[in-house]
Amino acid sequence: MKVATTRFGEMEVPDGLVIQVPEGILGFPSDRRYVVLEHDTEDTPFKWLQSVDSKQLAFIVIDPRLLIPDYRLEFDEETVAEFGAIVPEEFIPMVIVNVPKDRPIEMTANLKAPIIVHETKRIGRQIILRSQDYSLTHRIFPEAEGDQAGAGQAAAARSA
Repeated sequence: MKVATTRFGEMEVPDGLVIQVPEGILGFPSDRRYVVLEHDTEDTPFKWLQSVDSKQLAFIVIDPRLLIPDYRLEFDEETVAEFGAIVPEEFIPMVIVNVPKDRPIEMTANLKAPIIVHETKRIGRQIILRSQDYSLTHRIFPEAEGDQAGAGQAAAARSA
């Protein structure tokens, strides 16, 4: 499948790598197909979640377990209805990163609303965790905590 993107140009992506997100991502309900792309810098935990449906839509994402090693997903009734029997190890979690334009040191991750992807089915869903332990604006670089944290939407989607 050919995927047109504003950041990476036109790319050939095997159909088996496309993630179907039937309900879309909060704020982007019509974008229902995505692909995970490696960041252009080696040795970085960040990846791109690129929409196949809108060439300008891409989110920076990270595995939340890299930020909080004991990060736990919660599977509600709707998720169980969509995926059937839940085996947590079969799901790849990712959270959207917000990078303030002029202050990348203040980047945050939305730990409250992860996107989960079933590894073999390639179906994803954004879920909202009930736990009060996770924030919408978790600082990725806590040593910069003295600086003012970026507020606003946790999506790092930007038009090119």
